Amino acid sequence: MSKRMSRENQKLIYWFIDCYAYYLAGIEINWRTSKEKPRVSDYFKYKAKEYLKKKYIVSSEKNVKDYKPFSNLESKLKNKIMSVLERNYTNETKVSVLTDSLLDFTTEEMQMLLIKLDGTFSLALKMISNDEAIKFTNYLFDFFMQKDIPMWQEMHELYRSQENRKWVYWMLKKKICVITGKPNAQLAHISKSAGALGGYKYDKGVGNSYLPLSMEWHIGVDHGVGGGRNKLMDKLKELNIEPFEIKTDEEVKELKKIYKGHFKGFTEK
Repeated sequence: MSKRMSRENQKLIYWFIDCYAYYLAGIEINWRTSKEKPRVSDYFKYKAKEYLKKKYIVSSEKNVKDYKPFSNLESKLKNKIMSVLERNYTNETKVSVLTDSLLDFTTEEMQMLLIKLDGTFSLALKMISNDEAIKFTNYLFDFFMQKDIPMWQEMHELYRSQENRKWVYWMLKKKICVITGKPNAQLAHISKSAGALGGYKYDKGVGNSYLPLSMEWHIGVDHGVGGGRNKLMDKLKELNIEPFEIKTDEEVKELKKIYKGHFKGFTEK
């Protein structure tokens, strides 16, 4: 039997569902920990769960239009049985391989049947493969980031560790400090200070690194207050945060719209 979804991944998926339920209910939970859960109606939890699963099904483009339940199960089993019988396995191994294959085929068919009937699928541990669970989780992270949906602090930390560049870019666009989580962050020059560039009018963006920082951290970088740049670098190392290096003109254009007065040296082609 192929590897199934882990309990850790299932827990993460239900964190997404909880966060979306709070979003639907209009309850603010961004940067709070999952241990600080406010109460929310089961109605919103149900709506969140069904919506996110159906949204994923549409995006994954699973073809269920012409699907006929269990129509291919017989041919799949015959092919698998023939391939196993042709191998020099012990009888015990043959039984094990065929049993695992039958469970995989049946699980896959049951999930497809649920999608066909109701446009959704089961989140039970034994019903989802590890690969499918990872795809669903990655989709949820991207969806939440794109739609600016609040998440638990632990989810920010996990996404940051897995997709640092995408997370920092999202924080830059939302003007949220990567260290404190505070809003209205300022654009901090990391690889080269504005002074080292010759001033904002020479800052072209591409090739330089930046971070969104709250005022107290930004002042430390620019003016050496409270330990200055060294303290910042130590904190970034502790949190496993890499500054965002701008690589394309499109990224400059996007950030230029957000941080007025910056990237004056950038000229659109």
